[in-house]
Amino acid sequence: MKNLILLFLLSSCAHQKPASDKEIDLYCQDLNVLYQKIEVISGNIANEKTTRTAQGGPYKRKIAKDCKAGICKIVNDNIEPILTYEPNHPDANKNGYVAYPSINLHQEKADTLRWQSVYEAVINNAPVPKGFFFKDPRANSCFAKYPSLKASLDHSKYLGRD
Repeated sequence: MKNLILLFLLSSCAHQKPASDKEIDLYCQDLNVLYQKIEVISGNIANEKTTRTAQGGPYKRKIAKDCKAGICKIVNDNIEPILTYEPNHPDANKNGYVAYPSINLHQEKADTLRWQSVYEAVINNAPVPKGFFFKDPRANSCFAKYPSLKASLDHSKYLGRD
């Protein structure tokens, strides 16, 4: 009986089979989509009060949509800016109104929380070990395919690795 229990314990502690290339790619796709969505939301929050851009006019809220195969299309939201009467503001129009981006900060924060919980679920169910992006050479194929993933998780240049 002791031998059976020991055998059961050893077999239950055995490592899972290594993730297939397909499982790794799907995992990388999911993470890349999440990083893109979080980057877009972060940019919207950071530019909530930006009244002047290089393209002219106020910042336009961005949306990550049509996510396929790990890549999202990033588009401008076409909602009209919010006009606020501030005649002394350097970006005020001839009538004294300043155009601010139409960004609902509460909605952006709620979206951030939602995507963070999805991120946690993806990470908690990862087909790869915790240090995958740090030490597994298969991570390089993910970095090559998914730019947001590379920007967020490839720390090799900071560590002096090439």
